[in-house]
Amino acid sequence: MQSGLAKVKPQESHFNRARVSLRQALNRYSQFVRLPKRGSASIELQAAVKADLDQISTALDKLNHSVFRVAVFGLVSRGKSAVLNALVGQKLLQTGPLNGVTQWARSVYWSPPVSGEPFQVELIDTPGLDEIGGQARATLAREVAQQADLILFVIAGDLTRTEYRALMELQQAHKPLILVFNKTDLYPDRDRQTIYEKLQTLFASSGDRYRPMLSPDDIVMVAADPAPVEVRVEWEEGRVTHEWEAPPPDVDELKQKLLDILHRDGKSLLAVNALRQARESEAAIATKP
Repeated sequence: MQSGLAKVKPQESHFNRARVSLRQALNRYSQFVRLPKRGSASIELQAAVKADLDQISTALDKLNHSVFRVAVFGLVSRGKSAVLNALVGQKLLQTGPLNGVTQWARSVYWSPPVSGEPFQVELIDTPGLDEIGGQARATLAREVAQQADLILFVIAGDLTRTEYRALMELQQAHKPLILVFNKTDLYPDRDRQTIYEKLQTLFASSGDRYRPMLSPDDIVMVAADPAPVEVRVEWEEGRVTHEWEAPPPDVDELKQKLLDILHRDGKSLLAVNALRQARESEAAIATKP
């Protein structure tokens, strides 16, 4: 039987090759930026090339510091911010009953206990996909998804048509995706299981190009901010009262899923995404006159 270390070695190889490749790309074009500037056209060209080089440099810095980006998407009131708060164990992101509490992309950081892998996980919270409209929504989703190494898509029940279309669009980023069924505490056990099985069936079919490519195993159930429940309190003097108490968040399944991905594929996913960003930057440089 092979040990877990045997699985890590290919990751290290991919990771190291990616760093070498990005360093080589920076060296190839950095000399052009350092050349003496002659004329406004040359200055503008050098500035444009420097902007592309900065993208490669940022990708390399992300590799060097093992920063793994997880972008979280979903419609309003699905509990995206609550899911991230529950993961980090602190209420860092504002939540509330009003739609659209999150107005722009924000990040919080989580240092997961991954054995031998000192990852720093950047969790990116985004506005509800139905809170901002049209081109603005599409542009924000595309930009954040391209930066991410993994995508979480948060729902709170049966998948709506809008959510289904959003999943299709996000899949164009070609990133691993986890479907997070949140607010499960609001459903009776039978209803919750029925919805879960419907979601599994929806994504079980393969070969349909109009269906999001998502494994049934990548659907997890959480209750990130459970609703308060009434509890009976018996006092020493025999008095009995009833109080409302909020149960602790239940995100263990999601947390374990993320830890498994980080341990098994984290460095490989970082390398693939960094190389993709570097290729795009180099292609942009090559098109400049």
